[in-house]
Amino acid sequence: MTVHFIHVGKTGGTAIKAALRRAGFPQTPFGQLVVHRHRQRLVDLPREDYAFFCVRDPVSRFISGFSSRQRMGMPRFYFEWTPAELRAFEVFGSAQELASALASRDRTLRGEAERAMQAIRHLRPQSRQLGTLRQLRRRMNRVVFIGRTETLSADWPQLVRVLALPPETRLPTGPVRAHRGNGEPDKALDDDARDALVRWYAKDYRLVGLCDRVRDERGWGEQYLR
Repeated sequence: MTVHFIHVGKTGGTAIKAALRRAGFPQTPFGQLVVHRHRQRLVDLPREDYAFFCVRDPVSRFISGFSSRQRMGMPRFYFEWTPAELRAFEVFGSAQELASALASRDRTLRGEAERAMQAIRHLRPQSRQLGTLRQLRRRMNRVVFIGRTETLSADWPQLVRVLALPPETRLPTGPVRAHRGNGEPDKALDDDARDALVRWYAKDYRLVGLCDRVRDERGWGEQYLR
C-alpha cells in the first residue's frame, strides 16, 4: 500500500513536505509515504492507494498565488516566468487589477484577465489536482485526511496521529522555510474584485465545501482537537 500527499499549490504543501522529509518519509498505517509535485492528480493514483491533501479558500489562495508568482517564488524558490506569465504581469500589476478585470465590460481587458488566470500557475483551480466533485467523491473512501490551510497549525497534530509520524514531527516556522508570504502590502481586494473571483472559482468553492463537509463528518479540524 501507498499513501500519497497531493500538493495543491499555495495550500501549505511546501511546509508539509519539509516536515515529512525531516521525518524520513516513514511507513504509515496506510503504507509507504510518497509526496508529489503540483502536477500529480488525485484521479491518476492507483485505485487501491490512499491520499491526503490540503485545500484553501479560493480567494485567499488567489491573493497568495498572485504575490508568489509575481516575485517568481522568491525567496524560497526561483522559477522564472513563462512567456504567458510575463505577459500577464506586464498587463496586471496587482491582484486587485487582475480580479477587477475579470468583471470588466471591456471585452479585450476581460480576455486578458481570463488568459492571465490560466497562465499564472498558482491561480489555476484546485480541481486541477483534486478533480471534479464527482471524481473526488469517488476517491473519498481512500482519502485519509484533508487539511485546511487556514488552520494548518491546528490540523497538523491530527495528521501526525493519522499517519503515525514521530510525535516530535513539526511544521517549519518562518516565511522562507514554509514558503509563505511576508505580509506584503496591496493584498486587499474591493468587493467587486472579490465577487468576480467568487464567480470565477465557483467550482472550486463547491469542491472546498465538499471537503469541509467531509472534515466535519470525520472529525478532522481544529474543533475536534483533544
